[in-house]
Amino acid sequence: MLIHKIDDEVSLRLFNVGDAEEFFNLIISSKPYLKEWLDYVEKVEDTVEIIKSRLQSLFNII
Repeated sequence: MLIHKIDDEVSLRLFNVGDAEEFFNLIISSKPYLKEWLDYVEKVEDTVEIIKSRLQSLFNII
């Protein structure tokens, strides 16, 4: 997995399908703001498909 360490407390990494539930909850809690861009996200499975699609387009791996 690609990880870029910013400092002792912060690092960046690619999403993976294991992040879907947490990402979904973040989307839902921010839905009033994000609905313009993510109005089609209604369940965790939608988020899994979004993550898979993005990974496939980046790396053609899934």
